[in-house]
Amino acid sequence: MKLSVVIPAYNEALNLPDTLTAFYTELTKNNIPHEILVVNDNSKDNTETVLAELENSMPTVRHVFNNPPHNGFGYAIRKGLENFTGDCVAIVMADMSDAPTDLVKFYNTFIEQKVDCVFGNRFQPFSNMETKAMRLQVPVLCRLPDL
Repeated sequence: MKLSVVIPAYNEALNLPDTLTAFYTELTKNNIPHEILVVNDNSKDNTETVLAELENSMPTVRHVFNNPPHNGFGYAIRKGLENFTGDCVAIVMADMSDAPTDLVKFYNTFIEQKVDCVFGNRFQPFSNMETKAMRLQVPVLCRLPDL
């Protein structure tokens, strides 16, 4: 099952190399079929240039541009959800506030337990994987129907 990782990005040129490398490396190491989709939310820095360079070195990375006037975090998430190509999707932040190792655990639980949606909260004190609650320190992994 192909995992799409959607990453909204506004002026994240400095964060993206480390973040994308970490997610790409971890997902590849664990043999998880994936794409990493970065939504450039009309950044004013050199995010677009950085993304073009990273796409050349990591074949599963691609990006889309979120054109005005519909900018902002919510619109960037929406643009990502409209453009991902996987069978399931996770939304993570560009600043590495979500751990790639947690996403792997999250994905494996999703597959092994054959669930439709798993939620996590990194702000919950001592948040960890629990079989019934299925909490992790990464935001969301869902199988979405064609809308």
